[in-house]
Amino acid sequence: MYRPKFWSYAAGLARIHIDIPSRTLAFYYSGRSYGPYPLGLGKPSTPTPQGDWGVADKDPDPWWEVLGSRWMGLDIPWGTYGIHGTNMDWSIGGYVSNGCIRMHNWDVEAIYPLVVIGTPVVISGGYPAQYQGEYWWQAVQRKKEERRADRRSARRMMSAK
Repeated sequence: MYRPKFWSYAAGLARIHIDIPSRTLAFYYSGRSYGPYPLGLGKPSTPTPQGDWGVADKDPDPWWEVLGSRWMGLDIPWGTYGIHGTNMDWSIGGYVSNGCIRMHNWDVEAIYPLVVIGTPVVISGGYPAQYQGEYWWQAVQRKKEERRADRRSARRMMSAK
């Protein structure tokens, strides 16, 4: 990825766009695009808030392990939402969070130094129809059960040696 040696800009020169249906984040600065990065977004019961927001705070070492390696809080007035890493890589690509925007740690680490407080964040698009009922939860549970079965199988193979 291209990174200039000296990085200094006003928040108005950059923006983050999060697309709910494709579960992707793109970072734009001065005509250059970074991404798209895959995301894990909020469940339909606890959706990621759509709208025009901004980065309100940043933490390079979040205190809660679930937040991964970086945190960028958003200025959403009715709750604590942010863009952050995760220790649950399996959740990327799904609608499984309580509303936050999850990224792979290596992706959030790539854009973190480029984002300043005040950077605009646009979250747009609606949830696909198949995620607006109970189907999405069943799909998440199937995915978890498949991983458990894979781990059990691997343990059996290891203990047989």
